[in-house]
Amino acid sequence: MTDKQRIRLFQWSLLLGGLGLWETGVRLSWINPFWVSSPLLLAEAFIVSVKANSITFHLGVTLLEALSGLLAGAIVGILLGLLLGMSRLLGQVLEPFIIALNSLPRVALAPLIVMFVGIGFSSKFLLAFSLVVVPMMINTWEGIKSVDPIQINLMKVLRASRWQLFKKVLLPNCVPWLFSGLRISLSFAIIGAIVGEFISARAGIGYLMDEAAGGFDTTGMLMPLLVLMLVSFALDRAILAISVHFLHWRQPVR
Repeated sequence: MTDKQRIRLFQWSLLLGGLGLWETGVRLSWINPFWVSSPLLLAEAFIVSVKANSITFHLGVTLLEALSGLLAGAIVGILLGLLLGMSRLLGQVLEPFIIALNSLPRVALAPLIVMFVGIGFSSKFLLAFSLVVVPMMINTWEGIKSVDPIQINLMKVLRASRWQLFKKVLLPNCVPWLFSGLRISLSFAIIGAIVGEFISARAGIGYLMDEAAGGFDTTGMLMPLLVLMLVSFALDRAILAISVHFLHWRQPVR
């Protein structure tokens, strides 16, 4: 058995063992299902929701809000990061303001955003965007600043233009940072969409959870949350697979 197969075996054993203990605890009345539900109750609720086309509809709403905010925030953040990285003076001037902006709990701005743009798609999009743009900007900026000075000096000795320096050295060095930022920002974007839906919404996973909470329905709260977790995990794996494809030239860490 290879190391990879052994790791997969341990992971599946841990997952199935945990679910088995959870269900067994509920069945033997060691755990009150009112507080934590159970795997079988969650599976039954999921099947009912799929048949009613409820979970698929609300999941689609949340993913649209989160992924559109992720895409827009990533594009703007990358462009701002490149601008700051290419202009040393601008980066030094704006650095304290960017750090202060990143320290701002932007989730706390959700009520203000809803007040300005309403309870529709725009508020969730803007909240997801606000949580993504700064991390992507900082990751891009750090990617440029982390370039080995020897490589930059070598390009200058070869009389490379600024465009050649950017294309051959700076941008390739940023790619690992960009993918790392995307994986982190994916969860931020989903958090932004969910928080916006908690505050005020007519659809989405956050809306489903809020409705279930009003009826003290633990299963109704956990089921959509777990579905969203699995979808988020699948998206993260997709980003990781794309990054492996583009970064095949890197020496793997042993």
